[in-house]
Amino acid sequence: MIKKIFDDWLQKYPELKNEEYVTLLAEGIGSYKGKPNKYGTELHKLGRMGAELAIFKNGELIFSTKNASTLPDIPMDTLGRFNSGLPTPTPCVGMYPLYTKLHGKKRVPAFELGRGWESIPVIRNSIKFIEYKSNSNAINLHYRSLNDNNTFACSTGCQTALKEEFDKILKILGCWTNGKYIEGQYVGKLIIDRSQITLSLQKRYQKLYGKYYEDCFNIKKYTILKPKEIVSSYARKAWEKFKRIGVNDGVGAKNNVTEEQLMVFQDRHEEYMVNTYGLKKVKPEER
Repeated sequence: MIKKIFDDWLQKYPELKNEEYVTLLAEGIGSYKGKPNKYGTELHKLGRMGAELAIFKNGELIFSTKNASTLPDIPMDTLGRFNSGLPTPTPCVGMYPLYTKLHGKKRVPAFELGRGWESIPVIRNSIKFIEYKSNSNAINLHYRSLNDNNTFACSTGCQTALKEEFDKILKILGCWTNGKYIEGQYVGKLIIDRSQITLSLQKRYQKLYGKYYEDCFNIKKYTILKPKEIVSSYARKAWEKFKRIGVNDGVGAKNNVTEEQLMVFQDRHEEYMVNTYGLKKVKPEER
């Protein structure tokens, strides 16, 4: 399967033939070993290592491991439990230049998507559960433990592989001079592919990532199409009313109305009425 995915990318981007090394991370065909943390159980139902990582040299497969991941510990976390309190990014599917990098406070050998904190496209989620497209820098490829941790994240957007496997990756792609790891050396292209995730997980992530789903999950070519959103006439009228009174600012949702997004704006409308007219919010049990 990994060779077929590589050939599909090669057909789409013939310039890959000019690359000595291409690293492919394919989510959905990994071992799924490892346990998610308590916050991410619903998001990693099958296990933690969902991706296979493969390295191709001049078009030939020279290394692969099924103990890898392209997804953060808690994708789209709105509560800011990790990632320094910021909405956790998920890098979009795509092809990126890969450079050597010293990662984290301990400055361990790793790799970076783009050079010198270059930004790449990601999807985040606001505190109101409305997704939006953004950019993030310092998206790296580094090692991780088998299981998630409940107090810190192994990945808040980075691509990861089990440490034993990552040591082998370093031997293939890493760059040293006189025993010193050298940063900023180009080591080929890295491809993030999420086309092979099982249908049950696709549906879970589709709900989570909303209209930006296909930016993160290139499933359209291989499996299911994104369904059209069915919205009631009541929802659409309320949406337009919220626009007129300034409650619906359209951020993250624009004109792509969904019932879930409507509920967000109904909450905003309630806050608006309370603040504007000095009303008291009544608890459900008091109604």
